[in-house]
Amino acid sequence: MENPTGSALRRVQERLQRIMGVAMPLFHARGVFQYSFGLLPYRKPIHTVVGRPIPVDQNPCPSKEDIDALHTLYTQALTQVFEENKKHYGIPEDKHLNFI
Repeated sequence: MENPTGSALRRVQERLQRIMGVAMPLFHARGVFQYSFGLLPYRKPIHTVVGRPIPVDQNPCPSKEDIDALHTLYTQALTQVFEENKKHYGIPEDKHLNFI
């Protein structure tokens, strides 16, 4: 929802923040039996994609280098799964997975 500075919605939110001491999130959702108002999120499909297994040698005391190597392998595999499947779910070809 648009909530620019000076709008009625922003004023209500700021007033509630002054009264309660916490910024209350204002949201727009659907109800159980009707779709015009409520607390449930709108229906959106959820897609789960599973990639190939990553081989891991079990080590009770892994070094930092071992952990970093597995982390790098994991992020590379995750990026590969994303790139292979993004076209099936409406993600443009020029979009890429970025880790921050």
